[in-house]
Amino acid sequence: MMKRTVVASLVLAVALLTTLPGHQRAFAADATLYELTEDMSFLLDRGHKHRSALSALTGSAAVGTPLCPASLVALLNPGAAACTVHATGSDNIDMGTGTGPFKGKFTVVVQGDNAVDGPELVVMKGNFVGDMDFSPAILRGIPYGTVTGVLKSGPDRFSFSGVFRLPFAGNYAGPETGGATLRQLFCPLTPAPNPYAPIFGGYDLAYVDTSNGTPNGSCIAIMPNELSLGTPLVRFEITFGGPVERDDRD
Repeated sequence: MMKRTVVASLVLAVALLTTLPGHQRAFAADATLYELTEDMSFLLDRGHKHRSALSALTGSAAVGTPLCPASLVALLNPGAAACTVHATGSDNIDMGTGTGPFKGKFTVVVQGDNAVDGPELVVMKGNFVGDMDFSPAILRGIPYGTVTGVLKSGPDRFSFSGVFRLPFAGNYAGPETGGATLRQLFCPLTPAPNPYAPIFGGYDLAYVDTSNGTPNGSCIAIMPNELSLGTPLVRFEITFGGPVERDDRD
């Protein structure tokens, strides 16, 4: 739904955007990952249309969280404020309900044999499994969704919840929106456009903000460092709960 809503703007934006250095943002989430690639297809399963996708993500996790244990940081990189995390994940969403399962694997990495490129030496790994609610985007055209799940690393299991935010062009308006811009629809509490719009080819790139997994009427400006090869990225924010027992998916 979201891609159909803003496709005209984003096709142009991809051609015009330039990746520029930007300041690091502070996030309240325990971990923030960005979707670098996604391979998606539509399938029919017993008469139901499904959206199946495989994604690669990267980002960081705060020290002291299950993805960045303080003991690991003290051993490998004392004084570090975060750990670098890589993940691959897949989902299978029923287009009728907008919900479905997801699963994947993750690694925590540090600098290896090249001090110039990104971290690549694996120091921790595990997997995750859970349920996704993509119905806001699929059924209502609101560019976000939520997840709940369990992270597994060795004998440890931790519950988590998350919000994934799809980028959109706030200054897009069309027949689908009744002539209103997407910022007017999604962001009445933050009416000012993205200050980086002039260097984004005039496109007001943003994410819908949420409170407790629900849109709160505000939007978050996309920063220049939230683009990859000129393309704005889906942002996935994770918050951990407590330890959990093993279940039948282990």
